[in-house]
Amino acid sequence: MEWIHSNWKDILAVIGGVVTVASIIVKLTPTQKDDNVLAKIINLLAALSLFNPDGKLVK
Repeated sequence: MEWIHSNWKDILAVIGGVVTVASIIVKLTPTQKDDNVLAKIINLLAALSLFNPDGKLVK
């Protein structure tokens, strides 16, 4: 628990980076199935207040 507390900024940076890279990859694929999965993940992170601090959910 102490490790998480001391490295919290780095953990959030990694999560943001992963979501950014996943967003780019998803936009390059022709199907909508992966777009829907990424939107659900982003909504989950928004609900946990780990991503998208505005509280606006992605549709």
